[in-house]
Amino acid sequence: MNIFLRAENFIIRKSDSNFLIAVFGIFYFTSQIIIGSILHPLGVKNALVLQTTFSSDTFKSIASVWIASGQINTYYKHFYFDNFHPIWYSIFLSLLIAKAFKIKNINPKFNFIIFTPFIAGICDLIENIMHIYFLADLNRATPALVALSGLATNTKWFLALSGVAIVSILIAVWIVKNFITRIK
Repeated sequence: MNIFLRAENFIIRKSDSNFLIAVFGIFYFTSQIIIGSILHPLGVKNALVLQTTFSSDTFKSIASVWIASGQINTYYKHFYFDNFHPIWYSIFLSLLIAKAFKIKNINPKFNFIIFTPFIAGICDLIENIMHIYFLADLNRATPALVALSGLATNTKWFLALSGVAIVSILIAVWIVKNFITRIK
């Protein structure tokens, strides 16, 4: 039995625990609220553009404004939480996907999707490391490296939002099938 199959089986078994899902959900949402409240003074749009851009000039432009205004320390503060945040959402979303797959009896050949939140989390950590590297000296924010950072960030968002969509659709279908159609 390879390591991925053991990890898959472990996650599937742990997804039976509503308590465990709730605990990691609380960690995730608490962390998200803290990070959001830290980044709020910088402007959510600016923070998202900085993170998702493929443009070195855009990255440098936003970061330069924060540096000149003294707000860069606010952005640095968010890393205290954002370096742990991928752990919380990776575990939470992975457990939710496994639970939804079980509820809907999804073919096990799709169980690889259970791991996509962890790939998103790794991309998030790559993004964080690169941003810290860039912000230490904006000359490091070369077009190629910012594009790589943007690719990691956008991959993170795609995988995380896809996971949320999968869980939402599967649970909605299950609710409709088991509760709404039975009422009629």
